[in-house]
Amino acid sequence: MPGQLNRREFTKLAAGACCASGLLGAEALHAGDPSRKLELFEYSGVRLLAGRFKSQYQAARDLFFNIPNDDLLLGFRQRAGLPASGTPLIGWYGGHWADSGHTSLKDCDIFNAFGQFVSGMARMSKATNDAAILDKASYVIDEWAKAIDPDGYFYYSRKPQFPHYIYEKTVCGLVDMYAHGGNKRAISHLERITAWAEKNLDRTRRTPRDGERGFSADGTEWYTLSENLYRAYQLTGDARYKKFGEVWHYDDYWGLFNRPNPQPGYRHAYSHCNTLSSAAMAYAVTNDPKHLASIVNAHDWFQRTQVYATGGFGPDEELMPPDGSLGDSLDTVSASFETGCGSWAIFKLSRYLMSFTGQAKYGDWVEKMFYNGIGGGLPMQSDGHTFYYSDYRVGGGTKVYREDQKWCCCSGTYAQAIADYHNLIYLHDDNALYVNLFVPSEVTWKGVTLKQETAYPESQSSTLTVQSANAVQFPLRIRVPGWCKGASMRVNGERQNVSCASGTWANLERKWSSGDRVSIELPMEVRYASIDNWHPKRVAFVYGPAVLVRRNRALGSDSLSKFAREEGNTFHLRLSGEQEFVPFYSTRFHEPYEMYFDLS
Repeated sequence: MPGQLNRREFTKLAAGACCASGLLGAEALHAGDPSRKLELFEYSGVRLLAGRFKSQYQAARDLFFNIPNDDLLLGFRQRAGLPASGTPLIGWYGGHWADSGHTSLKDCDIFNAFGQFVSGMARMSKATNDAAILDKASYVIDEWAKAIDPDGYFYYSRKPQFPHYIYEKTVCGLVDMYAHGGNKRAISHLERITAWAEKNLDRTRRTPRDGERGFSADGTEWYTLSENLYRAYQLTGDARYKKFGEVWHYDDYWGLFNRPNPQPGYRHAYSHCNTLSSAAMAYAVTNDPKHLASIVNAHDWFQRTQVYATGGFGPDEELMPPDGSLGDSLDTVSASFETGCGSWAIFKLSRYLMSFTGQAKYGDWVEKMFYNGIGGGLPMQSDGHTFYYSDYRVGGGTKVYREDQKWCCCSGTYAQAIADYHNLIYLHDDNALYVNLFVPSEVTWKGVTLKQETAYPESQSSTLTVQSANAVQFPLRIRVPGWCKGASMRVNGERQNVSCASGTWANLERKWSSGDRVSIELPMEVRYASIDNWHPKRVAFVYGPAVLVRRNRALGSDSLSKFAREEGNTFHLRLSGEQEFVPFYSTRFHEPYEMYFDLS
């Protein structure tokens, strides 16, 4: 498309047919799938209980539910010449940057988040049996479909800046509306827009050269398309989606991680983590082991070379070469981590890895995002203001909303990531139930309800209570975080002789009776995490899964050994009685803090 901007340029400028009988429900998608060792609950059977995550979820649900339908549909209807009322969502949703002086971008699609909003609402409806939000999502996709041109053109405007990106997000929304919302009309809408995409999306597949900054030569993020096209194929059995998904393989990048010492530095960070979910779905569909090797090795490469103590990555939205650049970025770059989008990419990749490998270690990255990523950001605002970047700089930062980030890309992933809380706490296989996260919640599985009560990570413990009409035998497997040493388990007060090695599943197998209680102890201590091998004394302080930040100045010569808990509150820690440290997630709007320090 003429006049396209790549994502970095924009940020700076802004500051086949299938019948209904052939469709599968979401629960049937992976039945008998040899690529999967663990199954997700697919947003069904898990309930958040009172606590910070339920409150965050409820606020997000209400925000998206209360966006007027006419506002969501305005540009689509105008472009199609249909009667249109409502108020434009000023910002990234549909362009309208003239108000900011960017007249050349007026009425353009920039990062239209319509498909992501629909996806988030579909997932929310399934997670909480929320008929009202499902009705809203169904209404807006049907009204949106009325604005699709006869040839399948579906964009918000006649000037989409990122057609591949917007198509992919729209495919995700429609797939989720069927998979999680049961809306069969979504598949017919998908067929229409895919017919247009097959004929019109540029297949040049330009990519950055080694050492080149950016995320693709034209900013389209074409390399994320395979994931949801393959999901559509699994849902429908229609080979057209499989064939179209194959077009967008990113073998040049995925294959880097199957060679020694990969060097994908300076590519766009979020999208180059997100594309690994396309590699994951390529493995799910083809069972080609090279794709599984790619995501396993990529995960480990990110952990070795890219992530901060928080689990975030991508200063100034770039992957860093493993040469000390990550540590150097803490001197100057305030845009440390693209929080909403990055959290969503991490959630997805980690889910795939846990499902494919059955290994507990992949839950650690998820846990970090619960407390330091999306779970530690500012809440999204009803006017579209979204927490975009986390700031980790040496010398301090604050959590802020930027005026130019209304209805931005992170607003779309915000809806999806918050809904995903329900899909990350528990997993299962045919015989066993797995506890991945320590969050107030309950899960129902094979007639058994497991209730989890905890104040973690303010508390070092969590309690699971079994509720069942009859005694039942099954293994209960509980993730021991990779940071944790000395974990222990008790059943009905009796200590269990089970292995609780860091980064594994502790296995409790017995005949469970209703009322049985499992007590989990996860000892925590303050430790420090160096940013990279080139900056061994540039550190953040961590307590359990939570990164701590300082509320005042002057670290001086105090050392880690002088940390002490403030009496009565395990999460206010002090140095020499003066310097207060708190979890990053507890800091508020415009509250100054310091996360990384140079130790003398």
